[in-house]
Amino acid sequence: MTPPARHLSLSSEEDAALRRLELGAGINVKVRLRASIVRLNASGMTVPHLAQHFGRNPQSVHNDLDRYEQHGIPGLMDGRSSGPPRRITPELDQYLQEKLAEQRLWNSDLLAEALLERFGITVSRDAVRVRLLALGYSWKRGRYAPGQVPDPDVIHEHQASIETLKKGHWTANSPSSF
Repeated sequence: MTPPARHLSLSSEEDAALRRLELGAGINVKVRLRASIVRLNASGMTVPHLAQHFGRNPQSVHNDLDRYEQHGIPGLMDGRSSGPPRRITPELDQYLQEKLAEQRLWNSDLLAEALLERFGITVSRDAVRVRLLALGYSWKRGRYAPGQVPDPDVIHEHQASIETLKKGHWTANSPSSF
């Protein structure tokens, strides 16, 4: 015994909305296909004929019709993919925060290298940058400034070179020829 033919009935507004989906530029190909299946079924085409016409499994056609019956036009749309799993886990977040607490200038390339050395995980510098933004860090231009108070003996030893550099000339210790 064959199951009875399945036919949806559409109002003129529903048919017009499905037609706009079918012909709409920038609409996902799968959504356009599902809209066509629903419209052709409503016009009298059976599920086996639709499956043969579109080269699909009859169960897939039934699934498309079920989606439309249950959710209307939004049911024809694909949901968002969750994407690949995150490479930077909470453990790596903690490691990044520890590294940034050090008295050192870090950038996303150096942090990506540190993650590779410590955990063996290859993470792009852009992924590190995005994760740092999510953690509340922001990028500031690096500048030349001593991280700690310079040793007075070192300053005294190089005072002549420092003064020459401030004037924009070669240092006293540099070669005199170019």
